[in-house]
Amino acid sequence: MKITSTRRLFLAGTGIVGSAAALAACGGQKSAEEQQKAADKENEEKAKEQAELPPTAFKRLDYDQVPEGGTLKMAVSQLPNNWNSNHADGNLADLTSIRGPMGTSAEIIASETGEKTLNPDYIESAELTSEDPQIVTVKYNKDAKWDDGSPIVIEDLISQWKANNGSNGEFITVTTVGWESIKEIKQTDDEYTAEIHYAEKFIDWITCLHPDVPKTVSATPKAWNEDHVATPTPSKGPFTVENIDTTGGVVTLKHNENWWGRKPKLEKVIFSVVDQTTQPQSFANGEIDVLDIANGDVLSQAKTRKDAEIQKTNGLTWSHLTINTQGANGNLDDVKVREAFARGIDRKAIGRAVVDPLEAPVVLQDNFYYMPGQEGYEDSFDGLEFDPEAAGKLLDEAGWKLEGDKRKKDGKTFDMAVIVPADAKSNSDRARQVQTNLNALGLNVEMKTVPSDAYFDDYITPKQFDAVTFSWVGSQFPETSSANLFYPKESQQNFTNFADESIEPLLKDLTSNFDPDERKKIANEISKKIAASFVCIPFYATPNIVGVKKGVVNHGAKMFESTDWTQVGIEA
Repeated sequence: MKITSTRRLFLAGTGIVGSAAALAACGGQKSAEEQQKAADKENEEKAKEQAELPPTAFKRLDYDQVPEGGTLKMAVSQLPNNWNSNHADGNLADLTSIRGPMGTSAEIIASETGEKTLNPDYIESAELTSEDPQIVTVKYNKDAKWDDGSPIVIEDLISQWKANNGSNGEFITVTTVGWESIKEIKQTDDEYTAEIHYAEKFIDWITCLHPDVPKTVSATPKAWNEDHVATPTPSKGPFTVENIDTTGGVVTLKHNENWWGRKPKLEKVIFSVVDQTTQPQSFANGEIDVLDIANGDVLSQAKTRKDAEIQKTNGLTWSHLTINTQGANGNLDDVKVREAFARGIDRKAIGRAVVDPLEAPVVLQDNFYYMPGQEGYEDSFDGLEFDPEAAGKLLDEAGWKLEGDKRKKDGKTFDMAVIVPADAKSNSDRARQVQTNLNALGLNVEMKTVPSDAYFDDYITPKQFDAVTFSWVGSQFPETSSANLFYPKESQQNFTNFADESIEPLLKDLTSNFDPDERKKIANEISKKIAASFVCIPFYATPNIVGVKKGVVNHGAKMFESTDWTQVGIEA
């Protein structure tokens, strides 16, 4: 999973209270119970509509029909902190977007239904030749090159494996999953062929077949950690970086002269840093061609653009409240307190405030591996309902007794803050709903606004917070990547300062089991353990809603499908 940038955070405020009040004023004949039943029925109908949403909504056009030329203009919320996506500081969706046309993960092609095949531009063949012990044979396309013209070879893979497998702690990595399971990589017939021997079985072995960076990046901790803070890692795709304007916040991609595949149709791809609050207006003004739509205000602004369309698909993004167990002077270390949060926060109100204006159903997220509607999805909480009374009893049991309108323990009030990025209305509105609900229980919760560009760097990544609410984007390989958000404690994606050690043996069973039904069973068992810790309170899943300039083809709203950057283009 990748952390979404703040542009992907959603609105979740108290607007639903105003809507309910207006409804009551207009229809005084209906009781609150009747109104709720009507709302639930409407939501069921919307859910049926969502089930009919396509997994891909962009306009398709065959390669030969796509006109040559043109520039695609897109927005990001910040320039990369580190261009090495495998480094913890490079683990942002904005960087994934920029490096997409540069070939990141392009060796695996995902269809609109999520089926995966290997891209012959990179891998000629790969096969699981033995399950026990697990051995994979792979043969690279000999024409494949890095953008400096050097060939992509097995030595690059071996070097990245050594950097990514956790054996040398000086390499700061996002995750060791998959790489740590490999025992040895043996070059065989030539520099393009190899056998990959696994010490432990790993089901998603196709994710460890091809290097993301050359050995010049992964050879030493310094190169890995420091050399690409401001300098792009080499491209292996149809586009490469032409220019980085750090002052203006613009990254321009041009054709990669050493690209060996078919010629890309676009002439350039430009990513500009645009503040969240101005992205909708930039789209409406025609300054950017693609806009991720996360709330009703943005949708309304996007609809004002005459030469654009709104595309909608099912999505993989889900929002949450993540709790730092060492935050709030240690008061969040008590699982009863965290469970009180989960039962005292009105998740449906958050979801309605966010998703209703998007003209989509509210679908609560109650699993840490699978998305609602995805095969394997089960409710890990066994029904997590909004229940302030139960939340109050849990706080009582934890020793936080009401004294007047505030809860105290040993004479001290329960003080904490939810960190929100500036200029991210959706995030702050979601946090405000959390604040409202928890303060109603007698806690003292404040919102602390920090600069957007410091939100991840200075607060989330170093775990300098009590609670935060951003979004995760689900992976196409959930069974081998999801637990990394919560285990181990040292994981670069685990911001909770907590890990249930009983997860480890289950995780080993999961990632080594070739039976898909057994994997789903184990994944749900792990998900229930994560749920029982209440270190993360999931809110809702949301469709992908994207504003796209008319004429853009083969790129836009999608759930699973890979983008073929040679085929993206703009019709006149």
